[in-house]
Amino acid sequence: MLDPLSLKLERLCGLGPDEREGLNFGQPTFVSAREDILSEGEIVSHAKLVLSGIACHYKMMSDGRRAITSFLLPGDFTNHQMPERQRLDFSVGALTPCKLADVPLAAWRRPGSGKVALPDALFLCMMTDISIQRAWLANIGQRPADRRMAHLLCELHHRLSLVGLVDGHSFRLPLIQQDLADALGLSVVHVNRVLQYIRGLGLIRTQDRNILIGDLEKLEEFAEFDPTYLHLEGSLVSPFHTPGSSQLPN
Repeated sequence: MLDPLSLKLERLCGLGPDEREGLNFGQPTFVSAREDILSEGEIVSHAKLVLSGIACHYKMMSDGRRAITSFLLPGDFTNHQMPERQRLDFSVGALTPCKLADVPLAAWRRPGSGKVALPDALFLCMMTDISIQRAWLANIGQRPADRRMAHLLCELHHRLSLVGLVDGHSFRLPLIQQDLADALGLSVVHVNRVLQYIRGLGLIRTQDRNILIGDLEKLEEFAEFDPTYLHLEGSLVSPFHTPGSSQLPN
């Protein structure tokens, strides 16, 4: 099996075997759920790659509240947008048990490495991350809570599909409601009510921390979701769904 980054880059931009040979990782490390991977103020000279689990970028407010600014899924980097030896102005935390690897991004980007497509592929990853940040800002700032939640679920479905972690129309989301609240700028009580409302509309079901989507097109329409910002146009797994092709299980 390909690691999630190789699978992601192969599907996004057709990265071939020669380029994938350049994706050398350090020895994997494991971080328990609710532990920091990187801490704000830390000086880093390398990036980490999420191989499994879900992590996040976050900022702590002065009153102790946490603002999650992005979710990191398998195949994502913790800090690849930053130049080397930079002091972090955010923290990276594991929301579930995570397996990570150190990655020599400087070597991967080096001209003359013989891996011509690799720098372009990494640049696409960085630009997609920036696009996701803009989408999150618009989502939190302008959409009502129910559509805000639906938009996040649509995004997670597409991003997890890219790395082979969607089974038909369902995906595992082992997050607690506090995580969703901190990512969407809502209270835990409001998150619970919003999820109940979306379930009541028949758009999703939840079962054992799995999200089951009956008709992705209807959920996307409700969420005002346009996947263009994920840059999936050339993906080998696009489109991810056939409109109206499935029903939620009983």
